[in-house]
Amino acid sequence: MISGPEKKEDTLNYLTKITIVRRISRVTLDIIKKNVPGWISLTVFLFFIFLPVYAFAQRPFLVTESAVPIDRGAYRLETGVVANRYAPGSRGMTFNTSLRYGLIQNLEIDFELPYLFFEDKGRHVDHVGDILLKTKVRFLKGRVANPLSLAGMLVIKFPSAGKKDIFLPEATGEADVGLWAVATKEFDLTTAHINFGYILIGNPAFDDRADQIQYSLGLEHGYWDSNSVLFGELSGSSDNDDSPNDTLVAAVGFSYEVDLDLFLDASAGLGLTNDSPDYVFSGGLTYYTH
Repeated sequence: MISGPEKKEDTLNYLTKITIVRRISRVTLDIIKKNVPGWISLTVFLFFIFLPVYAFAQRPFLVTESAVPIDRGAYRLETGVVANRYAPGSRGMTFNTSLRYGLIQNLEIDFELPYLFFEDKGRHVDHVGDILLKTKVRFLKGRVANPLSLAGMLVIKFPSAGKKDIFLPEATGEADVGLWAVATKEFDLTTAHINFGYILIGNPAFDDRADQIQYSLGLEHGYWDSNSVLFGELSGSSDNDDSPNDTLVAAVGFSYEVDLDLFLDASAGLGLTNDSPDYVFSGGLTYYTH
């Protein structure tokens, strides 16, 4: 039983913690009001209020990005393979290597190089894919009172693959530019990520391509007594015109922490629309170092 000076000290410590939490909450709300338009704040609030109350974060997604950049001066090497089938006799495989670097605090750059294998009705092609250069900036850092991070991302596609008819519509032989909005919400053992992007498609000669809208939702769930993380992802895209070329893929998988700096992941997914692949399989690893 606690009494006298000890009880008073515990009461003061409790009141101090409550005061700190309230101050953090007010500062966070002020930042959101000053830097984020009202309709964005309302949209983000309505979305996250219906998510599970748990949190964790790893790399394993096929499409989804986190709003939390890597630390300043840190490197992260990601490599893996993605296999998919669009129809009987039409399948593809991509070996992808990505190197991220924390340029400064809240800013990372990412260089991505894919190698493509494709088969379509007896035709076989393997070729270096289009190189991607990404720059991600975090505008709002999650705090204890409100662990929501917001970031923007610029993606430039360099047409290193050239124009390959068998790879259409990805390899146009022209540069593309994409702008992305990224939100990450951390709970106890679960982390949720929302991505929304607009891709300005470079038009080849005598060809008018529609710009593209891409979006994704990723969820991760970890466990206190395990090195494994379960995750799910819903990603899609649509052309910014009247054509019905919409894709939607749902995938689930797991990530395993082999060491403090090494992670392995695997996932499987199914296409939910006619223009989506029939199935997608992926496996990869991540190595992180300062």
